[in-house]
Amino acid sequence: MNWAWCFGMIVLSGVPGIIGGGITYGLTGNWTAVIVWEAILFCLLVAVLIKGGKAGSNHHQVAVH
Repeated sequence: MNWAWCFGMIVLSGVPGIIGGGITYGLTGNWTAVIVWEAILFCLLVAVLIKGGKAGSNHHQVAVH
């Protein structure tokens, strides 16, 4: 697992979490919608981390036939 990539994805997801949470609160005016937005974003982040952070997967490896 590439820890730098995982940390980068976590930092990158912070931007839509903060900005999207503010926009969601501004549009709806309640915290329930913000919590739902954050939960959806968290599920997407976990899915990306699981799919992209698989141990032993090297997409840049040259195939030798």
